[in-house]
Amino acid sequence: MATNNCIPVQFLETSSNAFYFGAESDSFHSPTYNLQCKDNKFLLLNNDGQFQLQDLSAQEQYCRFNIHIYNDSSLEQMQGISVMLYTNRNGKKIMACCRDHNEIYPEAMDLPREIAEAAHKALFCLTKLSGEKYMFESIAYPNKFLGFEPVEGRPSLKKLVLRMKGPDGVDDSSEVNLNRCNE
Repeated sequence: MATNNCIPVQFLETSSNAFYFGAESDSFHSPTYNLQCKDNKFLLLNNDGQFQLQDLSAQEQYCRFNIHIYNDSSLEQMQGISVMLYTNRNGKKIMACCRDHNEIYPEAMDLPREIAEAAHKALFCLTKLSGEKYMFESIAYPNKFLGFEPVEGRPSLKKLVLRMKGPDGVDDSSEVNLNRCNE
């Protein structure tokens, strides 16, 4: 059974049923972060309700992603912290959810206080790598990690997807920098 705490994270936007975005803290406060990929693009939820990565000026870095932490004893075999990623849009929480074909899609839902099912579509295992680098492994799709892929015809954007862990591990497109935001 999982219980929760919340950590806000800087968020960029969504686009075409996809998410684009950083996070570490204790359960006593809620810091805010920018989610940034290897090539310095930021994760956003765009006006079309899709997640995407893009370059932002300092003035444009207003979108926030939140990381909701769950204390989950049923996931002890996982190395990391059980979390859900969401942003707020028009008074609703928009969750990053997994589905078949390595897709991440936005879905409006309330944050569950407890997670009863073993493979919730919005639950990830957050693992710290080094420095400010992290990885998010899907609980519903083991050995698949949040990652970024280019959006065809739009070179300044990248889409949030699930990436399979290969024989040599996960590629660096699944590494996310979490940069603490000033509140």
